[in-house]
Amino acid sequence: MKIAVIGASGKSGNLVVARLCDDDHKVTAISRDPARLAGLDPRAQTATGDLTDVPAMTAVLATADRVINLAHARFTEDLLAALPRGSSVVLTGSVRKYTRLVDPAADDVRAGEAAFLGWLKGGGNGVMVHPSMIYGAAGDRNVGRILGVMGRWPRILPMVLPLPGGGRNTVQPVFADDFADAVVAAATATDLLPPTVDIVGPAPIRYSTLVGECARALGRRAFIIPVPVWALVALAKIAGLVGLRLPFTGAEFARGTEDKQFDPAPMIQALGVTPRTFAQGVRDKIARES
Repeated sequence: MKIAVIGASGKSGNLVVARLCDDDHKVTAISRDPARLAGLDPRAQTATGDLTDVPAMTAVLATADRVINLAHARFTEDLLAALPRGSSVVLTGSVRKYTRLVDPAADDVRAGEAAFLGWLKGGGNGVMVHPSMIYGAAGDRNVGRILGVMGRWPRILPMVLPLPGGGRNTVQPVFADDFADAVVAAATATDLLPPTVDIVGPAPIRYSTLVGECARALGRRAFIIPVPVWALVALAKIAGLVGLRLPFTGAEFARGTEDKQFDPAPMIQALGVTPRTFAQGVRDKIARES
């Protein structure tokens, strides 16, 4: 099968491309930056493409049977306009679409999903996957940052971490390899899939548990101090004004107060991918990078 992967040079792209090559598909890896394509699986062909240039992208995708888009959902309408006739598509959204906070990125996901569902009603074929926080890929900016802070913390000092509300909010992160497996399963499915599928971890966990598992995987122990979210948001703003960078932004602290809870059953049943626990995933990440 001829499968084009847009956004192939992103954090999850290399995993998706390698899995497709392992299954003997003819893969074309596409990125806006040709230099970043050099590090991908050499079995894949490469091409340069920009989703904002619909005519050029139409030419790049002309021979593809399936198209996987790992780029942001705000490019959905441009991609749908560039798809070859009769091809099937896997789009990437985000569970941020469920947020109740003011969030332009979530608005982009909702708009992309609406455009996709309208396209399906017009005879299109495909699925939009909505991942939760993806961790485990090289350079991930969530769990990777936590592990980075912990790794730099002097072992002689107690590891004390301030968390909004003490980290009582729930999260449901998904390991990068499980996300890649789900995307590949969606792209190669022969059965009819639901129009959208959430790609999530097996169960919600408290953020304090996530932090504790990170520390445990590093052989450390973290002491969590509850801090009002407004104080952390203010601290992030002040740090920005004086040119300092905290591990997380004020917006990320604010989003962290929302409970995330999703049903993994559609992912398991429709795509055949059972996500691993966070405790296992963070150990797998550390082992991969050690």
